[in-house]
Amino acid sequence: MADLMDELTTDSPENGHAADHPARGGDGSDRGQLVLVAGFALAVVLVALVLLANTAIFTENLATRDNGVGEREVLGYRASIVDGAGGIIDRENAAEYVDRTTLEKNVTAGLDALDSQLRDIAGRSAASARADVTAATYTNGSLVRQNGTASDPRQFTNAGGDANWTVATDLENATDGDATRAFVAVVTNTSLEPASASDPDGAFHVVVTNGSAAWHAYVYEHSSGAIAVGVKPAGEPVSATTEVCSVSASNATVDFTGGTLGGVDCPGLAFGGAVAESGTTDGYDVLVRNGDRAAGGYDLTIRTAGAGSVSTGNVTAPPSADEPYAVPAVYAVEVPIRYQTSEVTYAETVRVAPGERDD
Repeated sequence: MADLMDELTTDSPENGHAADHPARGGDGSDRGQLVLVAGFALAVVLVALVLLANTAIFTENLATRDNGVGEREVLGYRASIVDGAGGIIDRENAAEYVDRTTLEKNVTAGLDALDSQLRDIAGRSAASARADVTAATYTNGSLVRQNGTASDPRQFTNAGGDANWTVATDLENATDGDATRAFVAVVTNTSLEPASASDPDGAFHVVVTNGSAAWHAYVYEHSSGAIAVGVKPAGEPVSATTEVCSVSASNATVDFTGGTLGGVDCPGLAFGGAVAESGTTDGYDVLVRNGDRAAGGYDLTIRTAGAGSVSTGNVTAPPSADEPYAVPAVYAVEVPIRYQTSEVTYAETVRVAPGERDD
């Protein structure tokens, strides 16, 4: 009897012994197989998605690469036109023609030669390139120059020796460009007035004014001996002047329109500020103050289309070695261009005004 009770106790499912084990083991195996199958299916889906994404990226890269080739060709041609035409304008302006007709004739001849050269280069790549020089239009300007140098400096006074004078009047910006470009001066350290941004009035400075607001750029000797530039924003008092850059040197080039000092970017030197921005409707004047407190030499080109003009009472003509003078200049040229390949066609009228600031 005891043996029979022992046997019943051992085999009873309620007691959780051997009779339970086969059932629990079977359920666990089924669940494990389901997890494995689901994981495998998920892996297949992920691989498929990766392959699709890679295919899409590869296709997009190919398309972008093809477009980039065409864009590079077009941009390269356009840059060659702009750089080449800019060099021609600078070269012919610097020749100081007395007659504007001769000046424009020689610029046109240079553009013709540039067009011929670039057409030949494009033809070697099975492309067609054309600058329609016959349709080019010129914007009149004047080159104002003082022939001093760092080794042979001249004071920045006017033709009569006055330190405070007007360079140009009623300069009118166009919607597509400014009215003053390539304003570059070389100054010697020893000629500059010692000053600071907190007290700049005694220093040489350039003023751009429309009669109601004035922008000032001061060039002076810093207390450290460096050549420094301070800027007073238009509409602000002199106390708002800020020193924007300086360089330790015996002489330095100040590019008023390019915004550099000694060849280094000077971001705070934005010629004329709001007074001289492209598209402004009010004309402005360019003045020199304390011109006897700086020496060297300078060039600037002004746009004389419209009412703009050089102040003839302060600037001599014809050219003089010792005094500021003005000669006819091409301020800007606009020329239609066209570039075509089997993949791309590009046409535009480009405007070239070398040395004009970027707004």
